Amino acid sequence: MEIYLLRHAESKSNEANSADSQIDAGLSSRGLENAQRLVSDLREVQPDIFYISPLKRTYKTIEPYLGTLENPMVIRSAMLLERDLGDFTGTPMGAFQKYCDENNLSRVTMRPPNGESLFDVYKKVQKFWEEIKQKYSGETILICGHKNNLMCLQIVIEDKNIMDYYSFDASETGELRHISE
Repeated sequence: MEIYLLRHAESKSNEANSADSQIDAGLSSRGLENAQRLVSDLREVQPDIFYISPLKRTYKTIEPYLGTLENPMVIRSAMLLERDLGDFTGTPMGAFQKYCDENNLSRVTMRPPNGESLFDVYKKVQKFWEEIKQKYSGETILICGHKNNLMCLQIVIEDKNIMDYYSFDASETGELRHISE
């Protein structure tokens, strides 16, 4: 199985430096341009299956490439939704991390009010990964998602410790990564 992780292209919230969490923000003009540039990269990868979150910024990221295919298999999965930042949704990027640091709280296990922790996301993508391995062992799969869930998924696939989340390099918007299991 070949796995490619693609962080969605720049959203309007990314452009505004706002934590969009599960807000269904569209792509910025730069994000739309990036989605067009991704077509050549995705032609090289030639995914058999596309998994995306239900949020439109993931679909809009791969839409230009999908337009070049006859009948692509695109699966929307709620297990790929971005982390729910609860009451911190819409705040400046990094506000929740700053809150945790100022109050000596774990950025990995602390749940924002009305939201979910990174550990919650990690547990969700563990289940997602088990399903993928059982269903599609010989396929090339592209997973287009969000920063937090893709980082957690990479940690699961590489069998790393979720408590080391902040020591890993997060992908940039529109970045495509090949992951070896």
